[in-house]
Amino acid sequence: MKDFSLYDLALKLSQQTQVTDLGSVSYISRRDFGERETFTFNAQVPCLEYLSLLIESAVLLRSKRAGRVYVSFEKLSEMESIVDRYLRIGDLSERVYVFGEPDWTLPRHPNIKIVSLPKDSRLASEWIVIVDSPTLRVALIARDDDGFNAPVLEARNFSAFKTSNPDVVMKLAAAVEGLIYSSLAA
Repeated sequence: MKDFSLYDLALKLSQQTQVTDLGSVSYISRRDFGERETFTFNAQVPCLEYLSLLIESAVLLRSKRAGRVYVSFEKLSEMESIVDRYLRIGDLSERVYVFGEPDWTLPRHPNIKIVSLPKDSRLASEWIVIVDSPTLRVALIARDDDGFNAPVLEARNFSAFKTSNPDVVMKLAAAVEGLIYSSLAA
């Protein structure tokens, strides 16, 4: 798990689909997010937070106790301000897997499982929101280009990838499931 990058896998899987490169952006509209199946872009934390919120809201509106959600907050403490939203997503999802460095303890929930990441893991520097359900298949994956040593955490730069291509999302979800099972076996 240490050398695995979901961002790199997403780029590799997308080679068989049409990908639009949006370049550096400060904002992506809801319409662009929904209408563009697969795209890459560079952005800072507020843009990724907005896109994550779009996905999380869709899960809350469309989920029917089916499907899985995979998220990474780099550090679990980054989830603290939105933990209530994820507890509700846990209520509506088959399972929610939360990846991150274990620097904070989430409230217990029967449908939420924590996958601790070592600090030197490549996944520990990735922002991940993947939803694989019958009603919604979407992935937002970003690589933190600056890290937590940046003077202003909200101004960190990310290289990002978004897709709603069902085949790509299912392959990404399968890769994450493989990581989960391998971490349980270790």
